[in-house]
Amino acid sequence: MKKLLVLVLAAALVLPVFSLSAIAQEVVTIEFWDNQQSESGLSQYQQAAVEEFEAANPNIKVNVVTVPYTEYQDRLVIAVRGGTPPDVSTVDQIWNYGFATGGAIIPLDDYIAQSEILSQDTFFPGAWDSAAFDGQVWGIPFNIDVWQFTFYNADLLEAAGVDPESLTTWEGLKAAGEALTNVGEGQYGVGLFGHLGEDTVVVMNSFVYSNGGSVLNEDGSCALDQPEAMEALEYLVSLLPYAPEGAANAGSGDMRELFLNGSLAMEWWPALEQPTLLGSDLNWDFVVGTAPEGKTPVGTLGGWNLVIYEQSQHQDEAWQFIEFLTSKDINGKVVDLIPANIEAAEAFLAEERVGPDRILDHLNNARPRPLSPEYLQVSTIEQEMMQALFTGTSVEDAVANACEQINALLEE
Repeated sequence: MKKLLVLVLAAALVLPVFSLSAIAQEVVTIEFWDNQQSESGLSQYQQAAVEEFEAANPNIKVNVVTVPYTEYQDRLVIAVRGGTPPDVSTVDQIWNYGFATGGAIIPLDDYIAQSEILSQDTFFPGAWDSAAFDGQVWGIPFNIDVWQFTFYNADLLEAAGVDPESLTTWEGLKAAGEALTNVGEGQYGVGLFGHLGEDTVVVMNSFVYSNGGSVLNEDGSCALDQPEAMEALEYLVSLLPYAPEGAANAGSGDMRELFLNGSLAMEWWPALEQPTLLGSDLNWDFVVGTAPEGKTPVGTLGGWNLVIYEQSQHQDEAWQFIEFLTSKDINGKVVDLIPANIEAAEAFLAEERVGPDRILDHLNNARPRPLSPEYLQVSTIEQEMMQALFTGTSVEDAVANACEQINALLEE
């Protein structure tokens, strides 16, 4: 009996050590959701990065779920409401504010303060601003691009005697539009469009921003009725004679087709357009945005941020994954736009894009779209306003109607 008691006590002393060892080796699985990048889900580069992360962190496995863009936001919202969100996901910049104010995601300030890998200075200013509000940071920039660059057909400009650098000013762009338009021959100067689409909004915003205006005031009320915004809208309407007919129902994709077939001299697009143009026979180049004489062109940012969910049971591991994906050595390998990490972006643009220094300049000046939990409604109101402007409604009336609707959102 005494020998049995000694054996039992010895076993009791050993068990805690075994238990701690098992805990130390426990593998945690985090779930990562992303917008689908290919037919199979992740691109081959993203999949390789996930495998690299798991190899470097053998106690963490990453379960990846990819969702088509058209379904993505709804799927995230449903998962949050059902109590089954991922641990970490990408979110469109324009969703970040709503997810934060709705309590779906956590602020990341404590993680950032302790990080040896990333800080605010790691990322482009506007990209950081898209996730920094109400005194806290609610996401980490992942990838970005900026509207708009003015891509031009160099042969058409040369034939018309237009200096490409003149396109950076409102005055020069309008004069070029007139010189490059010959309706009888089906030749147009400016790729103006105003359909119901987000591309309409980002281009409109870039003209407003470049004149020192805003869409919303800090309290969320409408700022489109301020002089700077009104002037920008008047300017866009003044370009209609130099644009293809039906601008109110045309999108950026329509303008791309006209540009590629040589019947449009100038189109507006982010740097994302370059691979398409590089595969064409066009003699093309671009300038950075357009602003009134003496002002700096300011683009509108697009892109994605990485966020951690309030209901996640593995927030620390999710943060490790975010640090990995946005690090300077990895960020450029896993994005379909431009890396949000500045060092990664410099290397990516030097290798993948024409005019990398011009693109970097525009990225550093760019602003995010309005931060609002009702952003999607605000965007729809802007789109409808542009359609009204391009079909004959006066700027005063169109803006008054838009501001009435935007301000009504504050009362809901």
